[in-house]
Amino acid sequence: MAAKLEKILLIGSTGTIGYHILQAFLPKVASFKRVAIFTSQNTVDTKKDLIDQVKAAGAEVLVGDLGNEAQIKETFSGFDTIISALGRGALHLQPELISIAASLTPPKRFFPSEYGTDIRYDPVTSPHEIPHQNKLKVRAHIEALAREGKITYTYIVTGPFADTFFLSRIPAFPVGLNMGNSTYGIVGPEDPAQQKKISGTTYSDTARYVLSAVQAPPETTKNATLRVQSFTATPAELQKGFENVLGKPLKTIYTPLDTVRKVEKEKQEAKEPAAVVYTLNRIWYEGGSDFSRKPVALYLDEKTGEDVEDPEKSKDLFKDVPKRSLEEVIKEIIL
Repeated sequence: MAAKLEKILLIGSTGTIGYHILQAFLPKVASFKRVAIFTSQNTVDTKKDLIDQVKAAGAEVLVGDLGNEAQIKETFSGFDTIISALGRGALHLQPELISIAASLTPPKRFFPSEYGTDIRYDPVTSPHEIPHQNKLKVRAHIEALAREGKITYTYIVTGPFADTFFLSRIPAFPVGLNMGNSTYGIVGPEDPAQQKKISGTTYSDTARYVLSAVQAPPETTKNATLRVQSFTATPAELQKGFENVLGKPLKTIYTPLDTVRKVEKEKQEAKEPAAVVYTLNRIWYEGGSDFSRKPVALYLDEKTGEDVEDPEKSKDLFKDVPKRSLEEVIKEIIL
């Protein structure tokens, strides 16, 4: 049985998802031997209230530079668990951070920044999706090291973040709720029976699942891919949930998937950064984040390199994370 995870270092803990993970850990600081965040001097200078909150909770604030190898190595040596919440623009830093962690003994547990979508949702198409490339490189790197026994990992894989997915934010076509004109944008067929299910996860639930995975018996999350969700529903079911919460009907605006694919291709050919938004929405509405069809947990077979199920090992995972109705999730986001 692997040793309990007791010394926790959070990286990227003042960003969007990192902030929520940090907020989940702060009330639990006393249950660990050590909890710390690693951040920049600029963050310390500009986010004084947050830094004061971290210190008041009994967690440590370690200031440094992710590009300083010697500093990172010294910092990592004091922890058994490193949780990365680096944003998409900093994912390329993770392989080097993982290499540093793998150079230390005893082996560290590393939680890469996996949040946002399932980058292995389909064995044929997923490896070619542009937004997946950095994360796939991270996975290949850490899994090779894990097979050598130099590191262990846990992936917390979410669906689209409900906090942003629910709200219309895409210029080319409406997606989700538009409070201003009481509309709801759906990508895909108008027939609800033909719509694909989407599994989404709130920021707060993502944080709860990360905390739960750290507190679980280490063998149940070792070298594991863990898919987590706040809801699974078709777009029509999501719209109905909003109508129930708001107490009024919403006008539906449909956008064919082919339209999304066309705009996505145009954005990619123009090398616009916004192309990633269209790619991810296309994946989600094609059914690429329907976790109801997939196991909650898969474990690395160190001999074959394949991911395999182990129902006995995973049966008690996340029992401490409250399950909520779709309406409760919606209320958290919009009310």
